[in-house]
Amino acid sequence: MNNTAVDQLQERLRLLQERFFERARGDVETLSGFARLIDQQQLPKVELEKCYQLLHRMAGSAGTFGLPELGQAARAIEKQMKAQLESATDSGADGLVSVSVAVADELRQLATLLENAPEMATSACAQAEADSHDGAHGMQVNVMALGHNLDYLADLVKSLAVYGFVCESGSVDCPNDIAVRLRERSSASILLCEDSGLGDVMGFREQYLPKAEHRRFPVVCVGHENSFETLYRVAEQGATAYFCEPLDMPELAERIESLVLERGSRPQGRVLIVDDDLELGEHYCLVLKQAGIIARLVSDPAELMSELSAFEPDLVLMDVQLRDYSGVTLARLIRYEPRWLGLPIVYLSSEDNPENQLDALSKGADEFLVKPVTDDYLVRSVRIRCYRARQLSDLMNRDSLTGLLKHSLIKQEVDRELARCRRAGHTSCVVMLDLDHFKRVNDTWGHGQGDIVIRTLANLLRNRLRESDVIGRYGGEEFLLILPDCEPVVAVKLIEAIGKSFAELVFWAGDDSFQVTLSAGVALINDFPVSDQAIEAADQALYQRKRDGRNGVTLYHPSLRGIKV
Repeated sequence: MNNTAVDQLQERLRLLQERFFERARGDVETLSGFARLIDQQQLPKVELEKCYQLLHRMAGSAGTFGLPELGQAARAIEKQMKAQLESATDSGADGLVSVSVAVADELRQLATLLENAPEMATSACAQAEADSHDGAHGMQVNVMALGHNLDYLADLVKSLAVYGFVCESGSVDCPNDIAVRLRERSSASILLCEDSGLGDVMGFREQYLPKAEHRRFPVVCVGHENSFETLYRVAEQGATAYFCEPLDMPELAERIESLVLERGSRPQGRVLIVDDDLELGEHYCLVLKQAGIIARLVSDPAELMSELSAFEPDLVLMDVQLRDYSGVTLARLIRYEPRWLGLPIVYLSSEDNPENQLDALSKGADEFLVKPVTDDYLVRSVRIRCYRARQLSDLMNRDSLTGLLKHSLIKQEVDRELARCRRAGHTSCVVMLDLDHFKRVNDTWGHGQGDIVIRTLANLLRNRLRESDVIGRYGGEEFLLILPDCEPVVAVKLIEAIGKSFAELVFWAGDDSFQVTLSAGVALINDFPVSDQAIEAADQALYQRKRDGRNGVTLYHPSLRGIKV
C-alpha cells in the first residue's frame, strides 16, 4: 500500500473515531437517564434490556477506539445488568425491576471516564502493517541469484527463465544496489545462492532488508554435497530450501513456485463482518483492508444470507448479540445451507464467560474472540484463519498433483465466464491443452516421471498466465484454460509461446533425458449458447491439431465440428 493510500486510510480511521466519540457521548447521556430511573426505583424491565444492550455495545467497542477504561467499566456494569435481567426473566417479572443504587453511581461514573477521552485516545487506530505480497499465478515470480562469483549461477538463471520466472543476478559486493532492485519488485522474490556464499546472502538480507520484509525473500541454496552435516549447516544459517547437484530443474522450479504460493496472494482473504455496531464494524473493515484483506460489513442480519452468496467469504466474524437477533441463531441458520457447512464462523463478542462461550460454540461456530481486540491481534487472527480456510478449500477443490482446479470446478468457471461475457460484452477464450505422446512418456520413463512432466506444465502455466486467467486439470494429461477479455488471435499466440518454452525443457531420468511437446485447441466462448459447447469446440480444435502433426495450436472453426482422432 503506497503512502497516499495509507494516509487516506488513517484519515478515515480518524474520522471514524470522531464518530464513535460523538456516539459515546450520547450513549453516556442515555445511561445517565437509566441511572436516574434506578435512583427512583422506576426502571421497567424493557428499559433494563435497553441499558444492558447499550453497555454490551460500549464494552465491545470502547477499547478499540482508545478508551479501554471506559470499556472495562461498561463491561463490569453489563455483567451486573445481565444477572439482574436473567433473574427478572426467571421470576416472570415484566414490570419494574429493583436495581442497586450503587449501579446507578457506576453508570454516572462513565461520563467522567469519557471526559478523559482526548488523553486516552492517543494510541487508538493502531496501524496494522501489511507484510503480504503477491502470489505466483498472474504475477511476476522474481528469482535473484546472489553471490561473489556469478558464472555458475548464470547458467542456472538461464535455465530457470524458461519456466516463466523473471530471473537476474547480483553481486553481494554491491548490497545497496541489490536492495534497491529487490524493493522495486511488487511481488515475492526468491534469493538463490550457492552454499559457499549462503552466510554472505543471509547477512545481506539481515542488514539491508527490513525484518518485516524477510518473509518476502526466502533463500534457496544449491550445493555439491548432500551430507547431514551440510544440510544441518544450511538449515542453521536460515536457508528455506536446499538442492544438491546434479539439480533436478523441474523440482527446483516447483519448489520456487510453492514458496511464492505459500506467501499468499493479495487479497489474503475475504472476511464478512456481522455486527450492528456500525462504527466498530467499519473500523474492522478499514484495518483489515490496510492489511491486504477484503472485508465487508453486514449490519442488518436480514441481509446475511444474500451477502454470503454474493461475497463468498473465507471467514465470518460475527457478534453474538445483534440487538433483536442472536448471533448463535444466525450461525445455526448459516449451516442450513450445505455450501456453508465448512465456512469458519468466529464469534467476536464482549462475552467473556467460558461456559457461555462453549454453549455458543456448540451451536454452529468455530471459535471465540473477546472484544475489544487490538488491530494487530485482529489482523493476525484473521490471516491465520483465512490461510487455514483456504488450505482446506484447496484440499477439496484442487487437484492434488498440480494444485489446479478439478474437472468439475473448471467447467463451472467456464459457465461463469460465459455469463460475464454476456453481461459485460467482452471477448473470452477457452483452451483445451494436451501433452503429446504422453503414454509413451509413462511407458518409457515411468509414471513418476510422467507426474513430474504434468506438474512442470502446471507451474509453467501459472507463471505465464494472468491473475484473471483460470487454469484447471481437465483429466489425465489434459488441461483446460479460461482466458477472460482475450481475443482468439492473442490467445493462440500466447499458447504458442508457452508451448515453445515447454518444448525447450529437458527432463532427466537417471542419465537419460527427454523432452515433451504440447498441443492445444482454442475456441471463442462468446460463439456458443452454453459452456459445454465452447469446451467441446476447443476439444475439436485440439483433435485437429493432433491430426495436423501435434506440437502447436489450432483455432476452432465451424468446419471442424464433429472431428475426432
